[in-house]
Amino acid sequence: MKKWIIIALVIAPFVYANHKKPLFINHQQKIYQMATGSTEAVDETVYAMPPWEGLEFVDWKFVTATRDKNKQSLVSFGIVDYIKVVDIEWGPKAFGLKPKEVDGGTK
Repeated sequence: MKKWIIIALVIAPFVYANHKKPLFINHQQKIYQMATGSTEAVDETVYAMPPWEGLEFVDWKFVTATRDKNKQSLVSFGIVDYIKVVDIEWGPKAFGLKPKEVDGGTK
């Protein structure tokens, strides 16, 4: 019986992480929010915009990521409901937005 409890305790975190991994739409939302500097929900029309075709979604069991198809560089990665945007310049370039300074003002 102890063996089965130990096996369950070892396997449970991986099952949970696989169940809670971020989807592509979550990556899109986080990238767009970082590009615009807002925390509001993203409108459905944003997901249909052409710049998203330049992103490739990668799914490794419980870790997900997006990468730029042209440069083959990492744009964002996610694990267990956490998404980190690595290339913060990709969003503003792709959507033609003005870059923001660190203090929140525009250049």
